[in-house]
Amino acid sequence: MNFSVALKAAWRWIKWPLLVLLVIYIALVIWRIFDRQSEIDTQQIVAEIQSKRLTIADVDGSDLPPAPDPALADATIEGIDSNGNGIRDDVELAIFAKYPNDKKIRAAELQYAMALQMYLTKVMNTETWVAAVQQESRAYGCIFENASDPALENARKTSERVEGLVLNTDGRKSAYDRVEKKYTTSFGSTNGPDCDANR
Repeated sequence: MNFSVALKAAWRWIKWPLLVLLVIYIALVIWRIFDRQSEIDTQQIVAEIQSKRLTIADVDGSDLPPAPDPALADATIEGIDSNGNGIRDDVELAIFAKYPNDKKIRAAELQYAMALQMYLTKVMNTETWVAAVQQESRAYGCIFENASDPALENARKTSERVEGLVLNTDGRKSAYDRVEKKYTTSFGSTNGPDCDANR
């Protein structure tokens, strides 16, 4: 009888620490599941960013979108991309209007616009930021390769023009600045050509 009483008394003292340990263990398991899912999501987004390329249809205009309603086009950070090529419709149409007969600079600007759009819509952590900024760097290199002399000055002006098209609202500028402040880190350049579609 005394053993039973002693066991009950001991259980009163150890049940709460055991319960706390069990709750901590369950919380750690749940946290790890979410953490692993975040790692998987990051890997998928990085792969998506790295594989995104401008196509010939994007450059030659065979799949141009209709002009979007300006109010709807600027209502969100993402805007409207009705043809699903990763370039906002209003930006794509503005680039085609500016360069109807110059495929090389049009392709470079479209590639840069696509990279900036990924920067606004795909970056969720440092790893995705690195992937997006590498694409942005490639696209700037493509502009530099295709800008007329003096190349550096024209590349700068051309890139600023595209940035003005993509970052055309306070919300988009703020989103870009937030990404820069939150995720900027060092990164290496990518190998291979800068231009996706230089024809």
